[in-house]
Amino acid sequence: MEKIAIITDSCGDVLPEYQEEYGIFVLPMVVQTKDGEYKDGVTITAKEVYEKQKTEILKTASPTGADICDMFEKVKEEGYTHVIVVTLSSGLSGTCNQVKLLAGMEEDLEVYVIDSKSGSVGYGAVAVLLAKYRDAGHSFEELVKIGEKLVLDSYVYFSIDTLEHLEKGGRIGKAAALVGGLLNIKPILSFDKEQGEIFVPAKVRGRKGLQSKLMELVETHIKEYPERQYWIVVADGGLPEEHVELEEKLKEKYPNCQGMLHGVIGGALSTYLGAGLLGAGVVFV
Repeated sequence: MEKIAIITDSCGDVLPEYQEEYGIFVLPMVVQTKDGEYKDGVTITAKEVYEKQKTEILKTASPTGADICDMFEKVKEEGYTHVIVVTLSSGLSGTCNQVKLLAGMEEDLEVYVIDSKSGSVGYGAVAVLLAKYRDAGHSFEELVKIGEKLVLDSYVYFSIDTLEHLEKGGRIGKAAALVGGLLNIKPILSFDKEQGEIFVPAKVRGRKGLQSKLMELVETHIKEYPERQYWIVVADGGLPEEHVELEEKLKEKYPNCQGMLHGVIGGALSTYLGAGLLGAGVVFV
């Protein structure tokens, strides 16, 4: 009989309550600082990352090989026979390829790795929804297909205060980074579906029109597929009050959505995004 584990990495920003409720396992990314390496969400928080960013340029690395192998051992010990791993976009990280490599060495687990081509709740939501489908009785083979489809049918947008950290970390070009420094313009980021790389689909001036723009971007997809059911996702990095405000607006505008999923940006993504992030998206099911 199949017993299926859902694993993601810490850049999926799956809240602890979701991890507990749905039995989702999380691999910690590594945050590299002047005084050593830390495990995201284990030995360093986003708040601590924000503080360190004031005096140094931080870097990140994929989960260690030891942590990945230990995770596979852990799920085997708990009786799991099959595993689906949903990772940060391969366009941003080597995590997907590293997990695939180590999964190929497993003899007692059947492992399928999904490249999310996304970041944060853009794929954390995929992990949560896969766990819900699993608990509803879907097989491993069915879940693999569902997971790949959810990746294609997920659209998320994030506004950040500055592109400086992304540019310094090599995640976005200098020309694009200049946009964020002009005339109090706030860039809105998303992920392209081909390579899973970050691009800037929209900009707003100041914070005043930010929530409206995020809602407008989400609405373009909902209008495109009016017959489909969907979940709404909301995330923030250091903006909990605006998170709640945006959530309430989305609830009011889309009362027929299947539900809402939330995320708080962790330490690893904060390394490149900084504080002052607000995001929203839609996942069609």
